[in-house]
Amino acid sequence: MLRITDPTLKRMLLDQIVARIDAGGIDDLLQAGFSPEFLDCMRHRPARDLIKASEVPAIDFRVSIKERAITEYLNRLDMMRRDAHMCEYFIRHGAAVQVVCMLWKISAEEVRGLRAQLLPPDQPLGRNRMPAPAVRDQIHARWAELEADDPRGSLRDRLYRLHQSFPDCRIDSLCRTIDEFSAEPSWPVTDFGTLS
Repeated sequence: MLRITDPTLKRMLLDQIVARIDAGGIDDLLQAGFSPEFLDCMRHRPARDLIKASEVPAIDFRVSIKERAITEYLNRLDMMRRDAHMCEYFIRHGAAVQVVCMLWKISAEEVRGLRAQLLPPDQPLGRNRMPAPAVRDQIHARWAELEADDPRGSLRDRLYRLHQSFPDCRIDSLCRTIDEFSAEPSWPVTDFGTLS
């Protein structure tokens, strides 16, 4: 239990109890452990009495905090931020619209909107040239390593790591290189849009 000694916080907690009573939440307060006598006393007290009570150092409050729920929420926020940063990284480094649509489950319109925000207006879009044959061989070898290292890992993370290994190549070139010997492309065209 966390001890609350700050008079402002104590006053806010008392106000919250009174507001709950006024809103018809007495049952919730009883279930939380407050006695009927205490709630009846609080209901009829003027605000100045609550202010005075909150300023008395001997009257302290103890609250419990659901650490796990807060931690889980903060972890979700971190994941959402990482996802957003990764999406921006892919767009800045030449990922095709279709690839971003597939990996982040967003529409082509949303991707184009992000491109407009993140990329300079004079940056050329569309397909880039394929890397030289020797570089393509290295890309295939590195891709095989990444798949072997983490067969259950996400495609998004593998592509990111592949680009980290070949930062001079655009992501769309890496994707087309990965697919050059595939019977079926990894990036099929769907209703989201095309590869450009």
